[in-house]
Amino acid sequence: MGHWKSFAVPFVSSCLLVANLLSCWPASANATWTVVNLHSRATSSSIAAAVDGVLQGGVSAGSGDSRATVWQSSADSYEWLYPGSASYVRGIYRLDKAGSISGADGSFAVLWSGAANALVNLHPSVAASSAVYAMDATTQVGYALGGSGTPLPSGYHAALWHGAATTFVDLSPPGSVSSFASAVDASGIAGNYKQTDTTGSHAVLWHGTAESVVDLHPVGAYASSAQAISNGRQGGYVQFEWDGPRHAALWSATAESFFDLTPAGGPTIGGAVYGMDGNIQVGGAGFTDGTGGATVWFGTPESAFNLGTLLSSDYTSSIAYAVDIDEFGTIRVVGSAYYNRTLYPHNEAMMWVLVPEPSSLVALAAGLAGLAGVRPRRRR
Repeated sequence: MGHWKSFAVPFVSSCLLVANLLSCWPASANATWTVVNLHSRATSSSIAAAVDGVLQGGVSAGSGDSRATVWQSSADSYEWLYPGSASYVRGIYRLDKAGSISGADGSFAVLWSGAANALVNLHPSVAASSAVYAMDATTQVGYALGGSGTPLPSGYHAALWHGAATTFVDLSPPGSVSSFASAVDASGIAGNYKQTDTTGSHAVLWHGTAESVVDLHPVGAYASSAQAISNGRQGGYVQFEWDGPRHAALWSATAESFFDLTPAGGPTIGGAVYGMDGNIQVGGAGFTDGTGGATVWFGTPESAFNLGTLLSSDYTSSIAYAVDIDEFGTIRVVGSAYYNRTLYPHNEAMMWVLVPEPSSLVALAAGLAGLAGVRPRRRR
């Protein structure tokens, strides 16, 4: 059964970035986060990796298999989409879910369509393996793996689909040795690529074709990756030295726009963004006070808040993978926490929920009324 806990914590006013407009709503200085444990005791472990409103997706283990799982905001609501085989949900858009199914020959990108979860095989015939990592209304993105005996050259290739295997597009930038697509919305596709096997990855942005690639890598950095996207902005990390910490990062479609969410002297000492919606980013970070875990930012380094501190001491680590803001301004963050007070330590799917107070809803409603139909939906 799901466990609900509420905590009053300091909260920074957030802004929803909509196309080129900024609609802000005030939040109470003592807004309340609610922690929802999505992990069912009928399963041995679980991770939540995607969210759209009251629907969450990810994976849970049962009878030896890791199975694609969806929840409707409670542990008891869990449903396995593909029992009996290793599978994973990594993207949700309304009632559609996407991810992968693994078999003896590798993993295969799939789409579960609608409330009936009709299975659509997206695996391209030219690849040895594939998976979807994010989706929006019409597009799925992830990777296709080439190898010996396949028409696709060896290595990981950032992949794009439009609901069918025959729509597969190889997004690999010309001359790259590997690439990966992590996030998509109406403003583009975010991911990374490597120029050589001996250099670090570069964060990139695509607009539907391999030739449209935009390199977001900051000058002088060792490695970077874009792992989230929302309304013309990208989130991820930058690593300035080979063995140095990762810095949670934001871009606005150019390398020059790089914004460091982990600057010197900030509340965090390392981190990465894995999901974003509007001007809210989530991921993981280490803090200067020695704590670390699932983290939410509201567009600035100072706004970083460790969601892991809302968990009991039974959980020794946590991470956030995705965030969604619904039409009422409710924020839902999903991820997992490591339960370490048992003979069998395991991950448990978690959701952190913040509901705006009534005074905030008035301002939010006014902003959304003028922007109805404008704000594109993001995935991851």
